[in-house]
Amino acid sequence: MQLARRPYSIMSTKACKQNRDEVAHHPCRALYVHVPFCKAKCRYCGFYSVRCETPAACRYVHAAGIELTCREAELSDPLASVYVGGGTPTALGAELLAELLSRWRPRIDEATEFSVEANPGTLDEGIARALAAAGVNRVNVGVQSFRDEELRLLGRVHSAEEARRAVEVLRAAKIHNVGLDLIYGIPGQTLDSWQASVAEGLALRPEHLSCYCLSFEPGTPLEADLRAGRVQEMDEAVQEACFRHAIAACEESGLQHYEISNFARPGRRCRQNVTYWRNEPYLGIGPGAVSYLRGVRRKNLPDVDAYVRALSAGHPAPASQEELTGRAAMAEAVMLSLRLREGLDRASFAARYGCDVVEAFPGSLRRHVEFGSLEVTAKCVRIASKSLFVADTILADILAEA
Repeated sequence: MQLARRPYSIMSTKACKQNRDEVAHHPCRALYVHVPFCKAKCRYCGFYSVRCETPAACRYVHAAGIELTCREAELSDPLASVYVGGGTPTALGAELLAELLSRWRPRIDEATEFSVEANPGTLDEGIARALAAAGVNRVNVGVQSFRDEELRLLGRVHSAEEARRAVEVLRAAKIHNVGLDLIYGIPGQTLDSWQASVAEGLALRPEHLSCYCLSFEPGTPLEADLRAGRVQEMDEAVQEACFRHAIAACEESGLQHYEISNFARPGRRCRQNVTYWRNEPYLGIGPGAVSYLRGVRRKNLPDVDAYVRALSAGHPAPASQEELTGRAAMAEAVMLSLRLREGLDRASFAARYGCDVVEAFPGSLRRHVEFGSLEVTAKCVRIASKSLFVADTILADILAEA
């Protein structure tokens, strides 16, 4: 995919005002806030984060408020969704987290889905109360496993018991929309241990469950272990068995399989993630945060110190940009939409890009229809159930054709 790339730059305050003027007529309804702090870095994590220290965290919260002010014209009122992720937002502690969350409160109403990610090792009654008081109505808990030995291998800072307790604490604070994340493909994990974790997660009656396959991200300690032979990747057949079990168990428990790795009770799909998969506009705040507006993807430099310096000096956050046009933009829309079980809506695609998706990518779509891995109807294109585990291969073919 050919993308126009621009180097990192720091725009002037005047440029910031011009940016606000340009986007005043193109507001978006989804906001992502990146909190780049953790109690400790997980051994598999490739997202930008640093160890949480109070002075740096205080400066970040102040700078995030400045960035929001600079870019507020890009947002509509009220917002459909706000998602505060990381890093570990709950690592900030109750007082600082409450201050951060208060920045977005004027832009939400009772219909806004206001989500915060939480680590069970940094979630207590005080933080749960602070979340509820700030208007947060959805919390996603990074459990990953209910087996302590697997948690230790991943470098998590919590135990299985703390994960169970975290859900209790959130329910007691009257946060009624709770999501859980689980990971399969952990070195040493078996199908039996995965099934046990899924069963324990479902027993907590979450409104949402994400089941991700472990990715060995370059530069992480776990990837270094893999290269050195200290750990082994789970056999692909076992990975697929874990994937298929999650689908069956979740559907039996009343959670709908709405995206390759995600399950939700009716009306509880993660609104922010659906925004991404439908390739709709969103604004990102914070170091390392990504925005997608008017066909331009902007990524803030993943450097909290540079972020704070720029905004404190009256400049926007340093960032890179890439513009998606033509077939590259079409391919992105197809690849994202095909992650949803409902697939890509052909009429919406045609209205947006001026051609039918089947005409845009005839070679790859025809080939996978013949293989039985894609289903094409008059209304949509979607991945066949039997081929969900190898979805990346299908998406790569579409990308290659673009």
